[in-house]
Amino acid sequence: MRFGLFNLMNQLNISQQDVYRGTISCVRLADDLGFDVAWFAEHHFANYSLCPSPLMMGAAVARETKRIKLGPAVVVAPLYNPIWVTEEFALLDQLSEGRAVLGIGSGYQRFEFDAFGMDLAERQQRMLEVWQIMHQALHEGRFGFSGKYYQIPDVPMAIELASPRNIETFYVAFYDEVIRHAEKVGAVPFVTVGWGDSKALAAMRNGVVSRYKESGFDLEGKRFAAQRYVFVSDDRSELEKVAAGIRYAGRSAGHMRVGGQKLNGHVIEDISVPDEPSLETITASVPIGSAETVAERLIQDIKANGITDLSCFMMPAGIEPRAALRSMERFGKEVMPVVRKAIAADTSNRVREPA
Repeated sequence: MRFGLFNLMNQLNISQQDVYRGTISCVRLADDLGFDVAWFAEHHFANYSLCPSPLMMGAAVARETKRIKLGPAVVVAPLYNPIWVTEEFALLDQLSEGRAVLGIGSGYQRFEFDAFGMDLAERQQRMLEVWQIMHQALHEGRFGFSGKYYQIPDVPMAIELASPRNIETFYVAFYDEVIRHAEKVGAVPFVTVGWGDSKALAAMRNGVVSRYKESGFDLEGKRFAAQRYVFVSDDRSELEKVAAGIRYAGRSAGHMRVGGQKLNGHVIEDISVPDEPSLETITASVPIGSAETVAERLIQDIKANGITDLSCFMMPAGIEPRAALRSMERFGKEVMPVVRKAIAADTSNRVREPA
């Protein structure tokens, strides 16, 4: 069982300095608590996320940590020059002394694509080509590539990985050609359901399983990564604030997906979206609450969905860093050992690890 810390880096009723300093403090603590990886989001133009460069953020915390792996979740591949993002990733691996992992996706927010002058309809094929270029350059040391969208001469990749290996890779776009490439390179599917409950997570897992079968592959017995909001607290008022932050982020993502956000400067207005859950529903269905409640809900989700890599989103919008750190401390001491023990004792869903 692998634990990750996801850093979206929302800014809501806290300063930008608090976002950055708080994120670095959370990753330091995750390193101390034994988390396996720290993930950094990529978004642009709004307070939904103040991390336009997950690779730069990874480099910033590389010098603040010793063991934890670092990576983007995800690089929005269609928005990049493939040479630049490949070199930046290799530089992160050097600066972290071989701790870089890759999360890659096609993106989904029309708001961002429009501002970058990119066609959202091209995102799948562009992502695939960028991924192919990155994989080739990082493992073979050459950039030569001729595709539909990218043509690169056969020039050398100057920056080596700190330690030669197959880059541990996670991906979030489940289309036939992408799945085929993922299977070829041994990448791990990675899903998130935001404010969704256990049923939503199961539906997401089943959807990925179906996509794999349609492409001629079986996900059974393979690694599967999922992301959940996680917050440990016995304070009802604090949990209400956490639920409100979860709802705000879900609303913001929903508006940005279709380009329907309303901005006050860079701040997205808190406007409801169709069929959104109530705060009570969020509190009752997401892994937030007492240590016992969080452990119980996570164990249920992990066992039901064959999760091998759990990404924990632990600083929801509007939550001050000190509260997030307090929750993380309790999670590391009171929840992680319980979850690890329960999953280690479960022999019903063993995963075939790569050699």
